Amino acid sequence: MEMTYNLSLTRNEILEIIERSDPGSNTRFLSAADSLWYRFHNYEKNPPIGLIDDEEVVSIIFATFNRDGYTNLYEIVTVQGKEGKGYASKIWDEYLKYAVDVKKSNRLKISCTPSSLGWHLRNGLIFWSVDSSGSLRSDQELFRTREEQCEYREMVVKDPQSYLPPQKQIDKFLKEDWSGFGSKKMKRTAEAIGRAGDYWLRPFLKKMDLSAFFN
Repeated sequence: MEMTYNLSLTRNEILEIIERSDPGSNTRFLSAADSLWYRFHNYEKNPPIGLIDDEEVVSIIFATFNRDGYTNLYEIVTVQGKEGKGYASKIWDEYLKYAVDVKKSNRLKISCTPSSLGWHLRNGLIFWSVDSSGSLRSDQELFRTREEQCEYREMVVKDPQSYLPPQKQIDKFLKEDWSGFGSKKMKRTAEAIGRAGDYWLRPFLKKMDLSAFFN
């Protein structure tokens, strides 16, 4: 049976999925995403997107679509017990097309946990900062396919300062400071930054002050 998508899951549908899911980390992620969406009244404004296989929701994206052209992806979670079947990649591909073609989004914001970084690197993401939870933060142009996103990233790496986020976002990134993390959290964050490699672009947020060379 061909997989389909539900672009407007209700809270009752999400709660039913949580209720029938086995305990585990994905169920906890889904429950936390539901609490966030309910608290900020996002079910009405930005309902979750669901991937359906064999008449069952198997993966879900919680994202907002804003009037400034940004889409903010808060959570992508595969239902507990449905992991390892490529569902997250399938719903990500649909999300890109929906954001660009239907919602007319042109920029993406997302924070990626260290454990999810490898998967997000395959999606063509770049990173500028670290949030208070230790996740790497991305703010970049948005394209409708993974291939276009990866091609864009290679252009960014060649000339990062031509593809910086808006100044307001740069100012916010530069104020973020994770030097006070505990040793374990700091180790995880440092390892994630190392794995990001060339796609960790924070050093380019501030242009070098060359005035001393011309005085």
